Amino acid sequence: MMRLATIISYLFHPVFMPLIGLVIILNSGTYSVELPGEFKNYLYLMTGLCTLVLPLSFLPVLIYFQYVKEMTISERRERLIPLFFTTICFYAGYYFVSRFSPVKVINLFLLSSTLVVMLILIISLFWKISIHSAGIGGIMGLIIILSVSYSIDMTFFMSAAFLVSGIIFTARLTLNKHTLVELLAGYLIGVVAVASVMFQLIL
Repeated sequence: MMRLATIISYLFHPVFMPLIGLVIILNSGTYSVELPGEFKNYLYLMTGLCTLVLPLSFLPVLIYFQYVKEMTISERRERLIPLFFTTICFYAGYYFVSRFSPVKVINLFLLSSTLVVMLILIISLFWKISIHSAGIGGIMGLIIILSVSYSIDMTFFMSAAFLVSGIIFTARLTLNKHTLVELLAGYLIGVVAVASVMFQLIL
């Protein structure tokens, strides 16, 4: 069970969430037909580079210089530098995509993802909160806003998000990485932060 929980924690690492969110947006019936393939490739490439490749590539450097002990970064204080760097990377992803993207929903999602990381960074100065649950919470916030603003059926995506949320919660509790309160707090921040920024789509 411990090994399975560890694998799940890696598979659903929060740095994957912006790319997962982009996949959901482009395949939810909103812009999947209108956008040209070259533009979609640019979105995937830039989002993946800034929110996945760069943050992960920074971790071995921190481990080498002994700023963090391990890839999972379990200690609250060790999270501060990686979270700060990740915030910059996420904002860079938003900046480079928004410069060329006329698609408001994508730009707002990437901006809201940056906000989630920044809030987790601020909270981590005082309290250990779950980054994993904040990531999947952000995906849930995205799905809720897409469902309401575009009046499309998001049952499949929402069901999948609920299932993954339960799996992540179970894995983190099994590994004894977080308490239930820390998980719920992270989830709430993810949902509220993303939904609040993307609420502009409804206005």
